[in-house]
Amino acid sequence: MRQSAAPPAGDAAPRIYFIPFPTPGHALPMSDLARLFASRGADATLVLTHANAARLGGPVARAAAAGLRIRVHALPLPAEAAGLTGGHESADDLPTREDAGPFAVAVDLLAPLFADLLRRHPADAVVFDGVLPWAATAAAELGIPRYAFTGTGCFALSVQRSLLLHTPQESVASPTEPFLVPGLPDVVRLTRSRLAEATLPGADSREFLNRMFDIERATAGWVVNSFADLEDRYIEHYEKDTGKPVFAVGPVCLINGDGEDVLERGRGGEAGAAAEAARVLSWLDTKPGRSVVYVCFGSLTRFPREQVTELGMGLADSGANFVWVLGDKNAPPLPDVDTAAGGRGLVVRGWAPQVAVLRHAAVGAFVTHCGWGAVTEAAAAGVPVVAWPVFAEQFYNEALVVGIAGTGVGAGAERGYVWGGEEQGGVVVGREKVAERVREAMADEGLRRKAGEVGESARRAVEVGGSSYVAVGALLDDVRRRHGG
Repeated sequence: MRQSAAPPAGDAAPRIYFIPFPTPGHALPMSDLARLFASRGADATLVLTHANAARLGGPVARAAAAGLRIRVHALPLPAEAAGLTGGHESADDLPTREDAGPFAVAVDLLAPLFADLLRRHPADAVVFDGVLPWAATAAAELGIPRYAFTGTGCFALSVQRSLLLHTPQESVASPTEPFLVPGLPDVVRLTRSRLAEATLPGADSREFLNRMFDIERATAGWVVNSFADLEDRYIEHYEKDTGKPVFAVGPVCLINGDGEDVLERGRGGEAGAAAEAARVLSWLDTKPGRSVVYVCFGSLTRFPREQVTELGMGLADSGANFVWVLGDKNAPPLPDVDTAAGGRGLVVRGWAPQVAVLRHAAVGAFVTHCGWGAVTEAAAAGVPVVAWPVFAEQFYNEALVVGIAGTGVGAGAERGYVWGGEEQGGVVVGREKVAERVREAMADEGLRRKAGEVGESARRAVEVGGSSYVAVGALLDDVRRRHGG
């Protein structure tokens, strides 16, 4: 998807603010979303903390230089007022889970700063992260239409809503007993061991249910990083269930072309990012087509040491070439893995240009935690996945990918980790299972064909006349109608 020039200055350009929760899994797709809407004629402002503005500002600046109406507005995170020290402005930078509470307080303290921004520079609409209800409140007080960016797909949203409303998980005798999730278009069975913490018996689920209803009342519609051919029945189901329109405009990662935007996506301006991207892609250039499995578990996953070892040895045993984004720059060397792999693996301690890697012809499968961003990026690239959920709604995304879309296999994780308590979680998937599932995904021609078909559907969706292209136009029309433009 190429960015087009903005319309002439005399044309009405709806002014839209985009504000994500400050962590890569939310800020990255919201950044893509802002550029997508700017490419269709909106006047877009992306509201970020200073740290995320530095990370994500490059593609926005290039889009502005190309003639699009887009900019970043950086807000200072009130960290000290929340008792948070160390200058952390993004959730993935927090050293311990104990810092998550003060960080959440600091994020809530952004509310008056955002409200002041809206008063000083009014907008025609606000696209707010669904976990930032105060952004919707600020917009409502000024009579500004607001739309909730869901951060995940309509399948997972539908599962979560059913679990909170009907609580079927409370009727089973054990964490491993399957139960039916009621009211969905498909037969979907889960176990308590595979649920997000908020829906577990004993959790403060009423608070989450009330928050869900508050957001439903606050929003004029849902903005979803998805596309019709991936989950069309669940887009329709969620619209019917909530009574609000769903604008499925994804995969938004396709706004990134083949140049600098995709190479620095998520790490723009950081020292060494360009060199690291070049190193990874140059290594892939030396490998045959579809011979490499790419392994990455997102920005928040921290496996215990013994699980890291099992994963590494399983990759070595699989016989496949692999790029493994370990994530932790300070992780100790893995000599056993390096020796067992015999030069077939590239271990990245830190960051890799994920969208560019998934597009590379050498990549044949993706071992992923099934965060929604990763799911849509794999779908856009037409790459099969080995689904290894870790926490939150990731097990629901696995059910979509493996059970309904048919574009992946499960890694065998029957339970997840508690974020921040991973060291007590032990080994969830052993090396034998890792090797087996990687080999299965790399060898299954039917799986590869299905993933390829979904990739083609994703690309058609964002082209002129495609379902996602039409959804962007429909949301812009809705903004104009609601704001009297």
